[in-house]
Amino acid sequence: MTSRLVTTLLTVTVSAAAFGAGAVAVQSFVAPTSAAATAAPPLVAELGPDALTRGPSAMVVGNPQGDVTVIEFFDYQCPVCRKVHPFLEQLVAEDKNVRVIHKHWPVFGAPSIHAARIALAARWQDRYEQVHHALMNIPGRLDEEKIGKAASEAGLDLARAERDLKERDAQVDQAFKQASAQAAMLKLQGTPGFVIGSYLIPGGLDLKAMKEIVADVRARKRDDKQG
Repeated sequence: MTSRLVTTLLTVTVSAAAFGAGAVAVQSFVAPTSAAATAAPPLVAELGPDALTRGPSAMVVGNPQGDVTVIEFFDYQCPVCRKVHPFLEQLVAEDKNVRVIHKHWPVFGAPSIHAARIALAARWQDRYEQVHHALMNIPGRLDEEKIGKAASEAGLDLARAERDLKERDAQVDQAFKQASAQAAMLKLQGTPGFVIGSYLIPGGLDLKAMKEIVADVRARKRDDKQG
């Protein structure tokens, strides 16, 4: 069955103080139910929510076996991504059955790319989550000195990270290419962008909105099983 993106009745109101916006439209990867349905981006049928959780660009945090998956496309230099970060951390802390997939999509230039490479290198030292948190909390514009200082204070061996990046450059490059291709297929215009269950959310979310969408996805799964 051809997958399509349709605007749903679900609209998430986000904090104007946090994001300076009124509402974020939520779309769904469900089959069309009316003439108002619009065609999906090319190849989105192959890019359903499950496919997004696999491959070199998928960095998993939270519960790897969680029943609801939250996928975030982000950039460490994106101000809205930084505002969303504590909400996503709180969601994972409060809901032990949520799996989070990070998609590194550095769109703000060279410092963003450098930060993402350092974060990806941290996984080979089992310091990914610590380094990710540290990079998300760097104030102002990024530069190599700020990135290195934050990562080092989070426990990363920078010299080893640089060696790992040289040895695994192709793997890191593939992670970026996959995330970028997926973002393009989803027609994301920038960061952040979320896929939660079957919902596509371009833009920022506060904690309340995240919880509401997660609860909705969970309820739909329960209804599908009962049906």
